[in-house]
Amino acid sequence: MTSAMTMILWLVTVTIVSTTTTNATGLKCDSVRSYFENEGFPLSDIPKEAISSKELKVCGSASSGGEVCCSADMELRLQARARDSHEKTARETLHKLHQILTARGNKFHVLFKDLLAGSKRGFHDMFKKTYGILYEQNAYVFTDFFQELESYYAKGTVDLDDCLDNFFNILYQKMFIVLNSQYTFDNKYLECVSDHMKEMKPFGDVPPKLSVQIKRSFVATRAFSQALTVAANVLKNMQTLKPSADCAAALTKMTACPYCIGIPNNVLACSDMCTNVMKGCLAQHAALDAEWNHFVDAVDKIADRLIGPFNVEVLVRPINLKISEAIMNFQENSQDVSQRVFTGCGRPILGKRRRRDDHELQLETLNFDQDPVVTDDRAQDNAVHMDKVVKEIRQRVRDSKQFWVYLPYRLCNDGGLVVQPTNTKECWNGTHVDKYRYPVASDGESQKNNAEVRSVGPRSTIVRDQLYALTTITNRLKLAFNGQDVEWMDSEETYFGSGSGSGDGSFTDDEDGFKESSGYGPPEPEPPKQQPPPVVHEVETPPRMKIEPKNVGANNVNNQTNAENGASRQKMSLSRALTTYLLPIVMMWFGGCLTEWL
Repeated sequence: MTSAMTMILWLVTVTIVSTTTTNATGLKCDSVRSYFENEGFPLSDIPKEAISSKELKVCGSASSGGEVCCSADMELRLQARARDSHEKTARETLHKLHQILTARGNKFHVLFKDLLAGSKRGFHDMFKKTYGILYEQNAYVFTDFFQELESYYAKGTVDLDDCLDNFFNILYQKMFIVLNSQYTFDNKYLECVSDHMKEMKPFGDVPPKLSVQIKRSFVATRAFSQALTVAANVLKNMQTLKPSADCAAALTKMTACPYCIGIPNNVLACSDMCTNVMKGCLAQHAALDAEWNHFVDAVDKIADRLIGPFNVEVLVRPINLKISEAIMNFQENSQDVSQRVFTGCGRPILGKRRRRDDHELQLETLNFDQDPVVTDDRAQDNAVHMDKVVKEIRQRVRDSKQFWVYLPYRLCNDGGLVVQPTNTKECWNGTHVDKYRYPVASDGESQKNNAEVRSVGPRSTIVRDQLYALTTITNRLKLAFNGQDVEWMDSEETYFGSGSGSGDGSFTDDEDGFKESSGYGPPEPEPPKQQPPPVVHEVETPPRMKIEPKNVGANNVNNQTNAENGASRQKMSLSRALTTYLLPIVMMWFGGCLTEWL
């Protein structure tokens, strides 16, 4: 009985060995047929007995006995499946980060648009209540100003310096006409009025300060938004990169060859072998690592600016108060300004005052009501969310540092391709189940010492394009961080793509207390490019106005606070109130009466 049992065990052992190894009697393929069937191979294509490995280009070298369990045609199809599986896994990994950046970027975009719309509506409500028909008849001056700011954020083609200069120039002409309504001004005279604007500074120091604040804030905001677009596009474009022929062969050797030489039981690759295979397959991806890390650092720095001195919410929400302050400065100095203009441009011609009629007071259709209603509570919520979203984005981008050099390890571990790192002997090493004997290749694009993927080929055009995109947006982020201007191509549009360009220029006004080391040196030179055509702004000559402004109390403007930027506004004195509102009205009434007497 004992001898019979011993004989049975010996026969079972011999059977197992004969079906899983190569020996003098030949390879037995029964144990791997089920794997090939599960992979979709027709039974007619699967060899019933071991065949010669001479026709195999990849798995033949792994067969020490010169016999395999798959044909050359099967090897080709196994190679295609290994390549497709790798592409899918890499694409899904890149797509996850792409989705994260796209979702956060879109959220930032929507919040900013809501913030700007809320500021525009608040501006309209305040000025309509304060200045009445005088504002409504000239509302296009302000709507055009907001439209220019929106256009800069959307396309980047607006010159913010010209935008502010044109706005205050037109506002200056309009107010000069209103405050001197007893005179008639032709286009030539109004041009002379504009020529004297800078030397007289009728709006005080509001225009230069506001110009610096708007440029810094909007440039940084757009650069931040565009950076997320570029990063998402880089991840999207890299998903189209195809593995090389050497990569496909290495993937096949790692995942399919064990079955071709008759090893069953779903043996997995050794951890170090998979790492080498993935490093070779993803060497082109690793080429992005250095520039990506520079990009991450630049986003981190500009995010600090957006939360701190370049905070767009602090600027945009109280912009109505800043412009109102400029108008009050003009009203206080209107007599002095007018006399200096008359001295420089000559005394204008007195005009005959006409009575108002319906045609003259016809109001222009406004575009404010087309925007969604943004309540004060919603605006406050948006402000809180804006800072929160910027911080979330900054952390997400920080987490992606060294993403490209870690990608091979992630694909091996998350793809279920390897055994546990501690299991160094019971794994597929490329020829048999045993310890992997080759060293792990270095990180990065160069894989000269990689035992699995000998050649990674020349750098792909796709990779070169992404490197250029990353370098370009990083340089722009550095310029924005330093408070400098940034030039954008005409085709660029926020969250609809990215382009290339450069910027220069600097700010010398430090009214916001922004004085510190930038942390960046001079930007790296960019490849030559075609400059966008200059933006030409035409200053419309304002028509003569015959209106009577609404009498308002001094507290209509100054009861609003500027809590958003952390600075309290000084209360208006009685003398300032009389000078600001009542004196211009009296002067206009007196001038009108004088023209009628004449």
